[in-house]
Amino acid sequence: MPPEIVSDKRVLKGTVILTQEDQRMPTSVNGGAIEMTCAPQLVRVFRGDGFPPAPAAQPPAPSLLDPMPGPTLRARVGDLVQLAFVNEVNPNRFDKNLDIDACMRVGQGVSTYPGVVKDKFPDCLHASSTANIHYHGTHTNPNSTGDNVFLQVRPLPRDNQGEFTTTPAEAMVGFEQFFSQCAAQLKNPLASWPKLWADIKPSPWLTKQEVLLKAYQDKNPSQPLWDVDVKDEHHAWPVYYIGAVPYCFALPEYTYTEKSEPKWPPPPDSTSPIMGQAPGTHWYHAHKHGSTAINVANGMTGAFIIEGKYDDDLTDSYRDYVLKDGKAWNARSQPVLVLNQLGTTPNLLSPGTGGSTSSPNSPTAQPVADFAVNGRIRPIAHMQPGEIQLWRILNTSGRSAAYFIAPPKGFHWRQLAQDGVQFTTNNYVHSTDKPFYLAPANRVDLLVKAPMTQVDPKDAPVFVQVVVARGEVKPTPLNPTAADPAPGVALMSIAVSGDPVTRNGRPAQMQFLGRAPDQPVFLTDITDQELKASGNVTRTFTFNSKSPGSEFQHTINNCQFEDQRPECEHADIVPVTLNRAEEWTIENTTDTNGPGLIDHPFHIHINPFQITEVFDPNENLTDPQTGELLTNVVNGKTQPVPRYVTGEKSNKPEIAERQCVLNPDNPGTWSVAGACGPQVTPSHLIWWDTFAIPSARVEQGKVIPGYFKMRSRFVDYPGSYVFHCHILIHEDRGMMFTVEVTPLDIENHHH
Repeated sequence: MPPEIVSDKRVLKGTVILTQEDQRMPTSVNGGAIEMTCAPQLVRVFRGDGFPPAPAAQPPAPSLLDPMPGPTLRARVGDLVQLAFVNEVNPNRFDKNLDIDACMRVGQGVSTYPGVVKDKFPDCLHASSTANIHYHGTHTNPNSTGDNVFLQVRPLPRDNQGEFTTTPAEAMVGFEQFFSQCAAQLKNPLASWPKLWADIKPSPWLTKQEVLLKAYQDKNPSQPLWDVDVKDEHHAWPVYYIGAVPYCFALPEYTYTEKSEPKWPPPPDSTSPIMGQAPGTHWYHAHKHGSTAINVANGMTGAFIIEGKYDDDLTDSYRDYVLKDGKAWNARSQPVLVLNQLGTTPNLLSPGTGGSTSSPNSPTAQPVADFAVNGRIRPIAHMQPGEIQLWRILNTSGRSAAYFIAPPKGFHWRQLAQDGVQFTTNNYVHSTDKPFYLAPANRVDLLVKAPMTQVDPKDAPVFVQVVVARGEVKPTPLNPTAADPAPGVALMSIAVSGDPVTRNGRPAQMQFLGRAPDQPVFLTDITDQELKASGNVTRTFTFNSKSPGSEFQHTINNCQFEDQRPECEHADIVPVTLNRAEEWTIENTTDTNGPGLIDHPFHIHINPFQITEVFDPNENLTDPQTGELLTNVVNGKTQPVPRYVTGEKSNKPEIAERQCVLNPDNPGTWSVAGACGPQVTPSHLIWWDTFAIPSARVEQGKVIPGYFKMRSRFVDYPGSYVFHCHILIHEDRGMMFTVEVTPLDIENHHH
């Protein structure tokens, strides 16, 4: 497991350090042999420390390190987060391009990036040594020192020998003073403090920043970071920093009760948030627009576990079971599994693999790197006979999805949560041994039950993941489609050994809970009535990717982030009214006429959402019990059975009753209701913060979009944040929009 930074006395306090390491990188591709190259691969990584950081020790003897995610952050709902972020990267050892109006320059002549792919700043690869942190799944302040992805933190300055001219401690001067002020201001967790630099003056940290930014600007006249920061000093929280920034924000606890019982919604005079922070499995990663893909591939990701009553209920339910170390079962000690596809090259069409030397504008896709689990390729997990473990599985890859078809023989599972938000009992019970899907950025909490019999490591069954298909991620979370099934690739194996779990001194088989822990009351479904009371606001956003080499290749509503074309000016800014619910339709018109079928994972910051409808025109039918793809033999070839047909349905009644008819000439059939008949909005809806948009289908020259409909509450926190495709090379290249939630009395500079 990765090391942890754990909250103490209701404060999560520590330092996240961005540094570089020589690592031996795994190079297994498409399920091939595992290779650990002995040639050092220089990567940028997150590492952790207490705050203030410990004095520097003697450097260790040179060695090649195994990859490891950043430290797991572990806090509790209601805690205050106080993290120092320090950028110690030596930019001279990586690309040297900077921040303002400067795409990465790679190659020569006609192959020079970004010329071949026609990218334009800021929607291009750039500034990969500049960084920040996005706290994925946090319902909190998106401004200033909260979950603010518009921050840009340049590395600490160095001399020509690579030595610091400003140390980390010098760059963090005044952080303790700032954290003390912040703790006092955020006693009300809904406060958005600070809003301006003036709110924290006098500040030794800002005095030091002025010195560093002016010196940087004098040395790099084309990069006037100080001038940009102070241009709108009274209207905006500045964007640019050198070396270090403090993050300080609340994880708000829902507190409204009547007669000691939680009740939703809180009345207007309540001090409770409307939503509150959901306890669960969240994560963090570098989110500097222009460098998210390469930085995530390097390994700049980590888990963020936010505990609450959910964890307490699980621990209480299983506390009578004793494990091999003589300790009772505890939710805190359960496995955290950080999935990633590690790589070192910012390739435009794939993440590259360890040791790859291809250029960023390679016109052909490379093989897809296998998932690593906590930095290891196909590791072995260990369980005791009869044990149930809670696996917190996070897909932190910037590109590919994983599809878990069914548990190995003898094992069973039930899903407890999606994207850090727990299931209702109804969804939990019906998840038994069902397939599940992890798009990039998705998380799943999974109870895994081992048999009472031992399983030798050499015979250990595997959890199978599928990385394929439809271009860059596997399609819709509901069912496999199109070119599937792809070859299964082992994600990890499970060995069962040692003495069985005991209860009351006797061997015992742990059992699944009969019901899930109670959901927080604020996770009630978003109803038609709530939408009506909010003004029935609906919006449609269409994601599209064109063929490689196209101008403005990755767009939303035909525009890109900060797109300067007249028809796109300010089109990427979506105004939303605070404390309202809205319904959005998220379309995907990417199809085989362009780059192929790509299911763009839609992700929005700050507030989770519920899915009410999914239309995948390429969807195929699966066995409802096993999740396996249904197939027919047609002209001697095995083909999947489509859900949506344009002609006759299957001659098998049990299949025909599940099929629907699409008419390419009638757009009225291009929906679930249009093709299949009226649908009832389900209850007990699942909450997500990332969902893959099904690709389009081309029939008779007509592009039939895939889509889903979502409902979200834009509550508690005004400010600016983003939604984007979580294939991160698409986000870097422009597939991102900004949400501005008003009332808002500040303006944000963007990237």
